[in-house]
Order: sequence, then structure tokens, then C-alpha cells
Amino acid sequence: MLTFDEDAHQYRYDGVVKPSVTQVLSKLHDFGMVPADVLAAACARGTYVHTLCEYHDQNDLDDSSVGDYRGYLNAWIKFSADHRAEWSGIEAKEYSKRFGFAGTMDRRGTLAGVHYIVDIKTAAQPHPVWGLQTAAYRQLSAEQDMGWLLARRATVQLRADGSYKFLPWDSPEDWPAFQALITLTNWSNK
Repeated sequence: MLTFDEDAHQYRYDGVVKPSVTQVLSKLHDFGMVPADVLAAACARGTYVHTLCEYHDQNDLDDSSVGDYRGYLNAWIKFSADHRAEWSGIEAKEYSKRFGFAGTMDRRGTLAGVHYIVDIKTAAQPHPVWGLQTAAYRQLSAEQDMGWLLARRATVQLRADGSYKFLPWDSPEDWPAFQALITLTNWSNK
């Protein structure tokens, strides 16, 4: 059984700590040059915007809680309408028994009737590691239902001004790169 300790950002499967998608990818995305206060503010913003989008998608949003993040939420609402989004998975926590990693997938569903794995970001600049992240989430989905194995992958980069950027990921190298990283991570944790 998969459990998640939010404060420690730690997944356990049957009581054993397992690496997360984010932890595995941290080897490729160094934030060491970013001042701690700037990084903390960016993380807090991302978490809050994710929560707003989740509540919106579940029709449970208290509009008074949006505050300074209205633009990001509006960007998500616009994206969802523009792409006719229908979600079958929202903030789904899953575990790969085959590869030994866990993660929380932002969205799984359809965009204009096409199956997609979608990750939400509020960062100012895109990063290639985002493609690997969506490949890992697709693997998690495919282990639950093989129909997701061919799902398309994308990141939606939300902006404070209410605009968004849709970033599709289609490199066939994304999954093998993540698989190499998780193999090394699991090997080093033995």
C-alpha cells in the first residue's frame, strides 16, 4: 500500500521509503544557485496554484481563497476550456511496482478527446527535465491501465498574467533517460 508524508515529501510502499519522481530528477535540475528565499517562494507559489487548480477541477473552489494567484488560475481555466480538458485523474498518487518509484501525477485525462498526461508548472522558464517527468507519470498510469501507455504528454506552464504555454513532450528518449536514473537511484539505495 502506498502512503505519502506531505511534510517530509516522502512516499512509502508497504512501509518502505521509495524515491519520488521529483527526487530522481533532482540530479538533473540543480537549484543550488537560486537564493533559498526565492526558491521557497517559488515552491510555495507552485503548491498553492496546484491546490487552486485541483479545487477548481473538482468543483470545490472557494473563490475567496484565490488571492494573488488569480492570473495563474485564470490561465488554467483558459487552458482547460481551449483544449476541452476532461480529467479522469487529478493529483493521483501512484507507485511503480516494476521500477520502484512513486509520484503524484497532476492530471490524466483527455484533451480534445486525446489521452494526455499533463503536468502543471508555474516556473518562468521551461526545463527539459519536464519531459522525463511526464514520461515517468505515463509509466505510472500504464502500470494501472495499459491504455495509458500511448498517451501523449505535455506540461502546461501557467503565468501570472493569465496566459499559458502548452509544451508537448514527444522525445522517445524521455522514458529511457528516466529509467536509467531510477535504476541508478535504486541501485545506490541498496
